[in-house]
Amino acid sequence: MYKKIHENVKITPDSKAFQFWLNPPASIYRKYYLFEVTNPQEVLNGAKPNLRQRGPYTFREKWEKRNLEFLNEEEIKYTPVSTLYFEPTLSIGNESDLITFLNIPAAAMIEQIKTGKFDFIDSSFANGVLNHLDTELFITRSIHELITGYNDPLMDLASTYMPSMIKGDTFSLMNGQNGTEWQSYVMRTGNDNPLNVGKIVSWNGKKKLNFWSNDKANEILGTDGSFYPPFLNRTSRIDSFSPDMCRTYSLTYLRDNEIAGVKTYDFHLPENIFAEPSINPENEGFCDGECFGSGVLNISNCYGGVSGFISQPHFLNADEKIKNSVDGLTPNKDIHDFIIHFEPTTGVPIGGNVRLQINFYLTQHDEIDLVKNIKPVLLPVLWFEAQISLNPETRDELSKVAFYVRLVTIIPIAMISTGILLILVSSFILIKRFLKPVKHRTVREKKEIYSAEKANLFSTQENV
Repeated sequence: MYKKIHENVKITPDSKAFQFWLNPPASIYRKYYLFEVTNPQEVLNGAKPNLRQRGPYTFREKWEKRNLEFLNEEEIKYTPVSTLYFEPTLSIGNESDLITFLNIPAAAMIEQIKTGKFDFIDSSFANGVLNHLDTELFITRSIHELITGYNDPLMDLASTYMPSMIKGDTFSLMNGQNGTEWQSYVMRTGNDNPLNVGKIVSWNGKKKLNFWSNDKANEILGTDGSFYPPFLNRTSRIDSFSPDMCRTYSLTYLRDNEIAGVKTYDFHLPENIFAEPSINPENEGFCDGECFGSGVLNISNCYGGVSGFISQPHFLNADEKIKNSVDGLTPNKDIHDFIIHFEPTTGVPIGGNVRLQINFYLTQHDEIDLVKNIKPVLLPVLWFEAQISLNPETRDELSKVAFYVRLVTIIPIAMISTGILLILVSSFILIKRFLKPVKHRTVREKKEIYSAEKANLFSTQENV
């Protein structure tokens, strides 16, 4: 059975796993929840932001693997492409909905000026530009514009001065990743060992990252999150690399479960995934200098120096000081946890909810009119949920595979147990027969014993 599973999970042109990986038999949806700032004028005067969650705005997600090339029996190169299509029937609201939202290009420009990264722009020049362009810190845009992109004059200005980092005059929350070939992977096929299937060799030509302060943090481990090795157990640690997090992360066992008749192991992001190194030493290297606090990951180095942060939705598992810096959040493990349901024998995810939140640090600057009175705050802008569910036919097939594996495991044990039972029963019968007490013997047995005694069969004198 091990050999059979190996044949079916390795990535080769004629394997079932290759077709599964190439065209996942699953429904994939991405839900966006955006945070509207309901008191923008008060925030400009130093008040705490009050947030209202909008959505979900749901998109059907199509996965493609382009530019496929088997480099050898052990490695395959590919370009993953994800394209979103709006699904109004699964959304609460329409793409045309308007929302008051943080002007991220403006906030990013101001933060870069304050930190000295835009040393060619001083505060007086920045004030002049922002006033000339009638720039506001909070803007009203449609959901469609925010997610798919809109023209922004500050982006146009940035692309002029920073062409290597900013290209074009369009800003979108998808960061140019919708339907584009913005990344590439080389991964292991698992031809040599099923436990190596899907493991990343390189990402965008890199075998190590350069975003973090030590080698451990810069490691690229595990899979790309779309395929996993088989033979999971409750002590397994499932490594994956996430371009959204700019790092490798690990999932750990949460509970046994059953999804649509298939027994699963549920794995999730551990509560200390974004904890400070004093709490989780494995996060040493993810803080450049002083950490902002537990529960958030500073990804600024990954995004050109802009103060972006990743967290769990509604600051789940974050420090109280971070949660309390804004109003309107209600963290709930049941609806905000990052969790995947695995069929443990094959390692195939039956379903799951990949949930992460994007936040921006809103800084104060005494010499820039737009932010001179605000209170610095880590402001959530959106959280998303990638929802994956295998089709019923595939679930049934996986359930049968798991059943046969369990059967193959159980039969030898059952045969050994049955053999032991038969031996014990036979021994018991024999012992009972030969050690039967005299008082329970039958009349016939008593006559046989008397006849034997009478014939001196038990006499010791004949043997003298």
